[in-house]
Amino acid sequence: MQHFKNFDWKKFLMQGVLPCLLAVAVGFISRYQLELSDGVTESFLALQWPLYAPLNALTAFCLTLILFAMLGRWWLSTALSGAVFTIIALINYYTRDLHGSALMPQDILNLGTAAEVMGSYTLKITHDVIKIALLFLPILAIAFVQRRLCKGAPKRASWPARGVRVAGSALCVFLVMFFGYFGPVTVKPKTTYGWAWQNTYYTYGYLAGTIEATSLMADPIIEPEGYSDAAAVEAFAKADGYTGPATAETAQDYPDVVLILSESFYDFDLVTDLQADTDIMPVTKNLPNSVYGHTISPHVGGGTNSTEYEMLTSNSLILMPSITPFNWLNLYNANSVVSYLKGLGYSTMAAHPYTNSNYRRDSAWLALGFDETHFEDDFPTQDRYGDRPYQSDSATYKDWEKLYEAMPEDKPRFSFLVSIQSHGDYDMNDASLDIVHAATDYGEYDELMDEYLSCIKMTDAAVQELCDYFTAQYEKTGRKVIVAMAGDHAPSFVTHVADPSFAAAGNDLELLERSTPFFIWANYPLEHTDAAVSTADPLNRMDMVMLTPTLLQQAGLPLSDYYKYLLEMKQNTPVVTAANDYMKADGTTAVYGVDPALDAWVKGYLNLEYNNIGAHAKREQSIFTPTD
Repeated sequence: MQHFKNFDWKKFLMQGVLPCLLAVAVGFISRYQLELSDGVTESFLALQWPLYAPLNALTAFCLTLILFAMLGRWWLSTALSGAVFTIIALINYYTRDLHGSALMPQDILNLGTAAEVMGSYTLKITHDVIKIALLFLPILAIAFVQRRLCKGAPKRASWPARGVRVAGSALCVFLVMFFGYFGPVTVKPKTTYGWAWQNTYYTYGYLAGTIEATSLMADPIIEPEGYSDAAAVEAFAKADGYTGPATAETAQDYPDVVLILSESFYDFDLVTDLQADTDIMPVTKNLPNSVYGHTISPHVGGGTNSTEYEMLTSNSLILMPSITPFNWLNLYNANSVVSYLKGLGYSTMAAHPYTNSNYRRDSAWLALGFDETHFEDDFPTQDRYGDRPYQSDSATYKDWEKLYEAMPEDKPRFSFLVSIQSHGDYDMNDASLDIVHAATDYGEYDELMDEYLSCIKMTDAAVQELCDYFTAQYEKTGRKVIVAMAGDHAPSFVTHVADPSFAAAGNDLELLERSTPFFIWANYPLEHTDAAVSTADPLNRMDMVMLTPTLLQQAGLPLSDYYKYLLEMKQNTPVVTAANDYMKADGTTAVYGVDPALDAWVKGYLNLEYNNIGAHAKREQSIFTPTD
């Protein structure tokens, strides 16, 4: 009792409690820096109170506690954690602005690609960037106060004191994580990830969203609610009514198949009145003997690899929202259009006129089963548009044509090409080189828009060159070729110039921002284009996962039950999102739970996808191989 009375409470409060409370205050500053970097609106910031704002601040405080446990100095721990979160906030700001999504844990494995991409962008010092940086000053001031408060404290704590410090810090971190995220009853709901990353990050906060994204990385593929292998096998029976065009009678009748993922190929007419001084896409929108429409990319403004994965595998990223697929998934023995066409006797080739390190593309393509892969060294023309560092589509197609012609003649050919010409940023050329000029005033984005539109017009002209090449090939050799091309995503600045009045309401604007053009064209007569067109939706939209089945349908190839399901589903729910809704065949959106029949299509598809790739599923391979 005497020892208790002699305890120096003032010293304890001034050197222990007060510095700790000041460190918590820094957690709130760091939390605000991160929300600011995410572009969170004032309304969402207000909604994060009273629960999620303190949770994010305490989560930031956990880093300070970890540092304090190791270093034993509040001021040093506070300054270091504040510096870490300031740097993360600045990186996140530019990641979101240029890539279209927040900085996430998965990006650690994508640093090489990110560094190469960032080298082509001009990083603008905006008001928010300045604000984020200046908010580090009060953090330094608090660290200075903490140091003054602890002046005179022992430089080295005793071993018992160190044990108490470590145990206390660990207990506080545990309590925040347990009650905030991982316990049986938590402040933040455990599963919130959906179609748009903003749904989680804006509602629950950046750090709370990152905690969930990190937890998903151990098993990145989400198991649908109520999944069972039996339910998946039963689901494809819904496609029993599928009737499509007749398939080719023999393998000798199979056409060559070409699939192109076109960098940043997007039609701004969907979201703004350009009033451009020339027609931007006269070829693509008016190709004879073709199907034209829009695919829905999994991300807005970035995420080429996500689109690439959906295009090749017909697996939606709804079940794996926090990953870059090629970096995280084991693609050996994966079902894809590559394995599918190889099963039909095709030779296969993939090409990209840039480095093979991006998204680990070389190893990923080989894992998927491509017979041969080609990168920048195999594209010698290297013709560029002005000062832009990327090979033009016209030059890419000319080099690629030689690679295509070198493929085996005695087999049908499948070639996959990822272009690079229209990659951002869009302020690399002098304005005198622009060949398109938008009359609408876009403020600071005027020059970006003109250079971007000029790139798209060049892409459109290159499409005509490619079609002319294959037409000549057919006339000379009789070799049939069917081509599908789609944009991977809109450019990163689309959200800054999109006009909300172009959308009816709510999620519709995001659907438009994700709607990238596609076409399917052949150098021989296509006889069943009506089967690929939704007459109810004027934009003829479909999920990216449905493009390959549609291409194979138009090619007259045998289809698997999985592909048939997607084609039948397209007639009912052509676009599926994880934002609690989907798009109906007439272009309107519907909320889950309103129409059980439409809900069943969505649930059935997710069960089939999980059976294909889920860690806890036993794949029924017969669903994913040709039925005839």
